[in-house]
Amino acid sequence: MAAGEGAYSGAGPTGVALTLALPKGRLFEPLVAHAEACGLGLGGVLAEAGRRLVVEAGWVRLLLLKDADVPVYVEQGVADAGVVGLDQVLERGADVLRLKRLPFGHCRLCLISRPDAARRDGGTPLVLASKYPRLAAQLARQRSLLVEVIPLAGSVELAARLKLADAVVDLVETGRTLRENGLAPVEEWLRVAPYLVANRAAFHLHGAAIRALAQKLGGARV
Repeated sequence: MAAGEGAYSGAGPTGVALTLALPKGRLFEPLVAHAEACGLGLGGVLAEAGRRLVVEAGWVRLLLLKDADVPVYVEQGVADAGVVGLDQVLERGADVLRLKRLPFGHCRLCLISRPDAARRDGGTPLVLASKYPRLAAQLARQRSLLVEVIPLAGSVELAARLKLADAVVDLVETGRTLRENGLAPVEEWLRVAPYLVANRAAFHLHGAAIRALAQKLGGARV
């Protein structure tokens, strides 16, 4: 079957070929499964994408990006719409339309520490390590916590285990990685789910096609 053959033609009546930004990270596999279950005809195309970053699939062009870059490509109009976690949207502060909360890949952004970590008094900043420095600082302020945030690119659990930081702020799904590193969630700070997001101008110009895609993907309206 050729790429795009049999794919959902949500843009058919409008003649619009959409450009979608999709994440290559933790959401990729559940997104492939969900797209297939919804009859979008993209499951096979995505599964066979390999190392390609741009995939043509008939009615749609797919941009396969690092998770953090998806909201940037959508906000700047390089992509008409995209699928991305709420964590990435808030960390980037991206001005995008959140259309649907999708029914897979849900997790929690938590404050995490060692069980024996000492509590700081009110006048001493709590040192946090996170891949989400902007979001972690914002959520800490909402809780009236005085913090110093250390930005890290990955393996933030190690920062708490080796006492680089008092605690870390990171996503928790099963909690297995935390347990294996002697850590535990202290408090849930944010519920995180993937969203279908759209560029504001693209939604004005191609609203029918984007709404058709949103309907096919299902999930909850925002």
